[in-house]
Parts: sequence; C-alpha cells; structure tokens
Amino acid sequence: MKIKESLIKSIDELVGGTVFKIGSISIDVEGKDGLGGLIEEWLGKWAENQKFIINNPKKNGSSQEFPDYYVGTDNHLLEVKTFDSTAGANFDLANFESYCESISNTPSRVDSDYLIFSYKLDGTELSIKNVWLKKIWEITCPSERWPLKTQTKRDVIYNIRPASWFSNKPRFKTFKTKEEFINALFETEKQYRGDSHKNTYLSNL
Repeated sequence: MKIKESLIKSIDELVGGTVFKIGSISIDVEGKDGLGGLIEEWLGKWAENQKFIINNPKKNGSSQEFPDYYVGTDNHLLEVKTFDSTAGANFDLANFESYCESISNTPSRVDSDYLIFSYKLDGTELSIKNVWLKKIWEITCPSERWPLKTQTKRDVIYNIRPASWFSNKPRFKTFKTKEEFINALFETEKQYRGDSHKNTYLSNL
C-alpha cells in the first residue's frame, strides 16, 4: 500500500505533540490516553494532503466501529492500530464475538489491512518510531490456553490480541496463512462455546 510506503519515507519528520485548549487556556499534553484515536484521525488528514483516496465512514454519520477507513477506488478496508514502542503491542484487534459474527456475514473482512504505528512520547514530544502494514493472520498467534491469542478474564473471552510479530524470538509464532488464522478462530470459538454448540458464527466459512 502506497500510504505505508509514504509514511516510512517521511518517518523522521513524523514528530509533534498534542495541544489541548479550553477557553483561553491551552496545555501541551504529556499523557498517553487517547493518543491512538488522535493518530488515527491524523492519518486521515495526512492521507488527504498526500492526495490518497481515503474515506472515513464516521464523517458520513456512520456509527460503525469497522473499518476505520475505506481506501482507494475499490474501498479497501483499513484498520489503524497504535502502541507505545516502550511497552509493546497490547492493543485489541477486535472484539472476539463481534469479529466471529462479522466475518461470518462479511467474509471479506478477513482480508482487511492493518496499518500499525509504534510511537514514543518523550515529555510532550510525540514521535512515530515504526509503521507496519499487515494482514490479521500476520499479527496473530496461538496462546497457551486457546488456538488463538485472546484477552480472557474469568473464563470469558473479550478481545483478539496481537502477537509480537516484530520480535526476533517470539514465544508464539504468527500464523503463516489466512486459512491457519480462520482455523484457529474456529477452534477457539468451538472450545469456548463447547463442541455441542450448534449456533457457531463460523460454521459456514
């Protein structure tokens, strides 16, 4: 994707920060809360300035959570994810139940692109350290408990969590193909709900 290539070429220039203002008082923000949403919103404006064809569905009044952007004349699906480069990738890729239901109804979602930014906040200075463009099977992996790594609390699965795809020695390796990912998703849902459960979202994939 040309957006990712352009970002990498100009990565040394991607330095800035966040200013918050109410009334006559403005502050340079030192906190990390909300940075992901701001980087996502910034990307749309940056891409427009670079003359890329990009559309934010939320600007048209859509309340949908997916995708973050449609890109190109074919409206390719693009999700934007961010993480602190000093802390590792701990973001949510998607709600587990919603994702299972979504790709059952719209199988093309599995081919979406994920544009991932790692950033560093030094005081009030924010800099982009790296950018990746990945498919979901390239940033997910198994875990000790499930065939697919998830956020699980008190035996309840909440979200799909990423692998350490950028690590030289990851504990669990990423999936090699889309089919491996789909199989892990299906097996996780089957184990989670029980083999006898008949109403699985993924049964028709």
